Amino acid sequence: MPVVLVVDDDAVALEIRKLVLERHGHTVITATDVGAGRAGFVENNPDVVITDLRLPDTEDGLALIKELREFRAARQLKIIVLCGNRADIEGREEAAMVDAILTKPVRSEVLLSAVG
Repeated sequence: MPVVLVVDDDAVALEIRKLVLERHGHTVITATDVGAGRAGFVENNPDVVITDLRLPDTEDGLALIKELREFRAARQLKIIVLCGNRADIEGREEAAMVDAILTKPVRSEVLLSAVG
């Protein structure tokens, strides 16, 4: 099972996603902001990153995607973005850097399917 890093500034949503993923056998690392997300990525070498786009601003999520994309060239990394409004990322260069864009609220089975 993949190791998953989940980055979300909504503590309740973060805990729910963590529980769902762990219930399905994944090891889950969580972060509530971009800085903690970066640290979690470096320290835990996850296979999948699920990140909210607004952390709390859209620009924060977009910057994190770009940073993660740089690591992706060195090894396989799946990036999944959660957003309330797809227009915040569609048409931007970051949209091509991710494996999936899921609109919130995201059903558990959709999230699990995207993680693989």
